[in-house]
Amino acid sequence: MKTGAAIIRKCEAKDLTQLTQFALKTFKDTFEKDNDPKDFKAYIDKAITEEKLGQEMTHKGSSFYFLELEGQIIGYIKLNLTPFQSDINDPKSLELERAYVDLNYHGLGYGKMLFDFIIEQAKSHQIEYIWLGVWERNAKAIAFYKQLGFYKFSEHPFKLGTAQQKDHLMRYDLPLS
Repeated sequence: MKTGAAIIRKCEAKDLTQLTQFALKTFKDTFEKDNDPKDFKAYIDKAITEEKLGQEMTHKGSSFYFLELEGQIIGYIKLNLTPFQSDINDPKSLELERAYVDLNYHGLGYGKMLFDFIIEQAKSHQIEYIWLGVWERNAKAIAFYKQLGFYKFSEHPFKLGTAQQKDHLMRYDLPLS
C-alpha cells in the first residue's frame, strides 16, 4: 500500500535487527516514563529481543509490517490470526497486537494509513472484527482508537516486569459487505 512517499511492507527475516531496534525505541518512547525502571527493563529484556521477535516472525498466523517514508522506518504493526492471538482466539477476528508510529510522525495521518491497511488485511482473510489491547493509562492511544470506531468490550491483565497492569480490549467491527 502506498500513500505519497509512505509505503507499508511486510517484514522479512532480514529485517529482524531493524524491527527489534524500532520496536524497542517506540516502546520506550511510549511507556518508559510511566513505569518503574526495574519492571520496564525486565519486560523489554524478555519481550523485545531479536530472539523473541524472530520466533514470532516464524508463526504462520503472525505478520509484522513496516511503515516506511523515503526509506526510513516510521512505524510498524503486528497482526495475529488464530491460534497466534494473545487472547480472544476467535477465528472470525484479527488481533492488532502492536501498532507504533514514531513520535515525530504522530498527527500526520500515518496511524490512519496503517488502520486502512489493517482493514484490507482483515477483509482479505474474511475477518468480521479487529481487536486489540491497550493499556488503560494510554489515553492518547485509546482516544485514537475510539476515533477510528473501536469500542471497549473487555479487559485483561498485562504484566510488565512485576507490575500487574490492565489493558482495555477494544474492538472494531468490519462493515458487512
